[in-house]
Amino acid sequence: MSDNAMTTRPEIPMQNFVPIALFVLSGAVYMALDASGVEALWMAALKIVPIALLAGLAARHLHGLDRALALAALAFSATGDVLLAIEFPNHFLFGLGAFLLAQLTYAGNFLRGAQASSRHFALRGAAVVLAALLLARQVLPAAGEMALPVVFYIMAIVTMALSAAAHRSGSSLLFAGAVTFMVSDALIALNRFVAPVAMAGTWIMLTYYLAQALLVLGLVRANLPARRA
Repeated sequence: MSDNAMTTRPEIPMQNFVPIALFVLSGAVYMALDASGVEALWMAALKIVPIALLAGLAARHLHGLDRALALAALAFSATGDVLLAIEFPNHFLFGLGAFLLAQLTYAGNFLRGAQASSRHFALRGAAVVLAALLLARQVLPAAGEMALPVVFYIMAIVTMALSAAAHRSGSSLLFAGAVTFMVSDALIALNRFVAPVAMAGTWIMLTYYLAQALLVLGLVRANLPARRA
């Protein structure tokens, strides 16, 4: 294989695998404790440890506005994690608002690198919109007074997923992260508004942590050529 062929698809630096391993470990510990029924205030802090580790990766390997927006999206996500974990009046609505800001921040970051002629955009975009419409059809009739906030949130995550699909890097990591985030949020909505989902907490957090990791690693991979130039 020629040197040119080897550099056409930039790989994520090896030094990232230590924080990724810690990310996996901390996420697994949180999910195990949560599944076993542990309820304590410190669980909210443990819940955001994997997100903090991803923020460290973003701070180390991204630069400029890409880094600032990625860190902001992760900060909004961590805030949403805490708000959803601590019971107080309207905590779900506040958590939803924090994650809406995270989705819009991610979308703004991805749109900076959007390329209208992306070869995968039409197919990926159609799949995202169809999935969102099917979810809305299931959830909105049962959402009651939360229907309007849920509509805004669905619009935000669809915007994020479409912007990931349009990114000039064509990164499968970015789009996979966006779709996995949609799956996690769909599980939350179905479990809360439609019917209980078996092992909901575990599946929600597993897909959520995976989505965040894919989004951050996708941004890192997309930015490697610029860092090496």
